[in-house]
Amino acid sequence: MRRFDVAVLGVGYWGKKIVDEYTNIPGVRVKAVSDQMDTNLEFCRDRYGVQGLYHDYREVLKDEDVVAVNICLPNGLHYQACRDALEAGKHVLVEKPLTLSSQEGQALVDLASESNLTLSVGHIYRFNNALLEMRRLISQKFFGKPYLMNFVWMNLEQPFADRDVIVDLAPHFFDMVNFIFDDWPEKITCTGKPYRRKELEEAAYISCEMPSGVIAHATLNWLAPRKVRQIEIIGENRSALIDAVAQDVTIYESGYTYKLGIERNNTIRTELVHFLQSIGDPFAETRNSGVIGVKTVVMLEKSLESLREGRTVATNV
Repeated sequence: MRRFDVAVLGVGYWGKKIVDEYTNIPGVRVKAVSDQMDTNLEFCRDRYGVQGLYHDYREVLKDEDVVAVNICLPNGLHYQACRDALEAGKHVLVEKPLTLSSQEGQALVDLASESNLTLSVGHIYRFNNALLEMRRLISQKFFGKPYLMNFVWMNLEQPFADRDVIVDLAPHFFDMVNFIFDDWPEKITCTGKPYRRKELEEAAYISCEMPSGVIAHATLNWLAPRKVRQIEIIGENRSALIDAVAQDVTIYESGYTYKLGIERNNTIRTELVHFLQSIGDPFAETRNSGVIGVKTVVMLEKSLESLREGRTVATNV
């Protein structure tokens, strides 16, 4: 891989992880970071030797040496920050969701295409070896006809002032449904409620009907005392239970169980290397493209429509 100067916009909890992984990739230098908090900027300077420290991310974009930026800002800032970065000629990897509206997301995809720039979205589980194996097994009919997917993403969180559980966690669900089954839901039914506040849902259930007949169901909440990141695939001949964090896969077949030998990988590093390799290479696969990001946002919009209207909605994708 050629040498890259990169920048990270927003170096809170997740942004620090991104900076850490970049500093361990040969040929990559984190030249600048931005954040509103001095303590976060100082941490990047003291821990990783980052020299460019800015409160305003737009100052970072003026640096002509910076080829690519990772955007780890709050969801509501994704659209404008992506637009500013693309207009400044930077390749962009933005954390999910791409934007809060599919119309804005499509505008970014169009801008990136017109500018011949890479726009990728942080759908990190596309780089998880356990999920890659599930995609391969589904394509090879290992499960026979797939029937059901159960997705459980829950843990105890303090209420977030600016987000709900659907927009925050459901992108993982829809992205993995698409990645594993290579298709998008055609119908969505969503229910959810806030419990510790008056608005912004803290628990939600989403059921999707796939064109193949598979029903994919998500349980999402920030109320459970136990952290769970689990996916279950139930098929005609076999079933699987996946711990997405541990990358542990248990197969259920004819009354007995066994583990698959999954080699666990560093998904953040794999995603970042993939992003850098896609820059300037028209033959590189962009596994987490802006197009995928837009369709994921469409699924979020349809889920919220279902929730508001109390009915099943068609996705029309």
